[in-house]
Amino acid sequence: MGLIWWILPAVAGVIGLMLLFAGFGKLAQLKPMAGGGRLFFGVGFLGIAGVVAFAGLNLQTYKRLTYERDVANIKFAAVQGAPDTYKVDVTFSDGQKLLEATGAQPILKGNQFEIGAQVIKLQPVANMLGYDSIYRLDYLEGREAKRFSSDAVTEAQTNGIALTQNPGLDVHALAEKEGPRFGIDAQYGSATYQPMGDGFEYNVNITQDALVARPTEATKGLIQKGTYPGFQSTGGRTQ
Repeated sequence: MGLIWWILPAVAGVIGLMLLFAGFGKLAQLKPMAGGGRLFFGVGFLGIAGVVAFAGLNLQTYKRLTYERDVANIKFAAVQGAPDTYKVDVTFSDGQKLLEATGAQPILKGNQFEIGAQVIKLQPVANMLGYDSIYRLDYLEGREAKRFSSDAVTEAQTNGIALTQNPGLDVHALAEKEGPRFGIDAQYGSATYQPMGDGFEYNVNITQDALVARPTEATKGLIQKGTYPGFQSTGGRTQ
C-alpha cells in the first residue's frame, strides 16, 4: 500500500487530537466558544482520518487479494515433418530455462498443453499483511483436446515433463499438519491449459489462488484464425 494512505490519516489524526486537547483546554479555562470550535474541528479531522484509513485498507485488501506474480513464459515452435509436435521454450520467472537432461528443449505432442503446480494458499489476512501463496511447479504436458468420449469412460495418453524434483521435505504434508498454526488456508493442485500451436506464446502467472496462462496479443490472433477461418486482426477490428 502506498505511503500516502498511511501519511494522510496520520496527519489528520494528529491534527484532530491536537484540536481536541486544545478544545478541552479552552473549556477548562471557561471559554466555551473557542473550546467548542476546536472540539468540532478536532472531531472532524479524526473523522477524515478514519475515512481515509478505511479507504486505504479497502484498497490494500483489493490489491493484495488480486495480486499476481510471474511464473513462466512459454513459446511453441512446430517440429518440421511431425504433425502436432512442438518444441517448447520455457523461461521461468528467475530467468532459468527448462531443458531435458541432455540439454535439449523438450518436445510436446498434441494440440493442447497444461501446466500444473502445487499451491499452498494462505488466509486472506496473511495476504493483506504482505504474505503470498506458496507454489511449486509440478509438470508440463501435451495432449489432445478431444481425448475423451461422452459415451463412456475411455483412456487417453498424454506426454510431458516434470518441472521439479521431489525434495526431501514434503512441504504439503507439513502444511496439512501445521497449517492452522501458520495461517494456511488450503493446499491443493492447480493447473491451467491452453491451445498449443506453431508460434503460440503464453505468460503464466499465479494469483493468490491459482495458475493463469494468458496468450500474447499475437497468439490471440493465431488462435482466432485457427478457430474461425478467414479471421484477420486489423487494429482492433475483425473482418
